[in-house]
Amino acid sequence: MPSGIVSILSTAISGVIVGRTSTRSLWIAGLCIPGIVGGALLSFLSPQEKAGNLIGIYLVNAITATLILVYTWLAANVAGHTKRIAASVVVSGSFSIGSIIGPITFQARDAPGYFPAKVTVLATQAAAAVIALALRFYYDFENRRRDRIEGENAGDDKGGNVSNVEWMNLTDRENLTFRYVL
Repeated sequence: MPSGIVSILSTAISGVIVGRTSTRSLWIAGLCIPGIVGGALLSFLSPQEKAGNLIGIYLVNAITATLILVYTWLAANVAGHTKRIAASVVVSGSFSIGSIIGPITFQARDAPGYFPAKVTVLATQAAAAVIALALRFYYDFENRRRDRIEGENAGDDKGGNVSNVEWMNLTDRENLTFRYVL
């Protein structure tokens, strides 16, 4: 039950705050931190330190909230009907594949410590945080680049100032008026 409480609370709190501040990337990375700490506790504490290992198990569950944030971030940052559906399928499929591979990493030959699997938990949580921050920097860079292009083409009729561009079903790469959500 405490693991479920951690999942529910992290999801509810991050959902409310992200709804007000719209800083999905920082919250995704931030929610990976308890998971990283939990993965480290599980990986490097001795089995005799039961309280620390139990806390590690609970902390790893904070990562659950990131899936919801990833879906909302994806919906905000992918334009074009087909591209948005394809991106959602990739995220959903990746989550499903991860849910299949995750338990398989706990091999009987690694019992009772399951060190490789626990380090995998730690590594994947850390990688998720790095990817979220890298995407944030990329999106910020791309927004500034688009602002600069728009400013340079402000007085030019052929500078991409097309009316009703929102109805053209352009992807985020094709529509230079599109801005990414950080």
